[in-house]
Amino acid sequence: MRMQLVARDALIDRMDRKGFSNRRLAKYAECAPGTVDNLISGRTQAVNKPRTAELICEALDVPLDIFFVPEISRKAMHHPSRRRISAA
Repeated sequence: MRMQLVARDALIDRMDRKGFSNRRLAKYAECAPGTVDNLISGRTQAVNKPRTAELICEALDVPLDIFFVPEISRKAMHHPSRRRISAA
């Protein structure tokens, strides 16, 4: 499940206040430096591994749901169980 970044500006601010460079955060989060670079720049809005999002938040000492939420896939949005049943 992909995790969507919902607070990019807050992430950048928290990194500054905690003294984390993009590379340092990437090392802590066990991901490629480009992953953090892309999140910070806005080139991407999600990470593929939930563990990456968890480690980013752990490094910055914030709850996961402050920066990330599970991304709802298009497939899930069209799944029959998500459809509303209209009253006749």
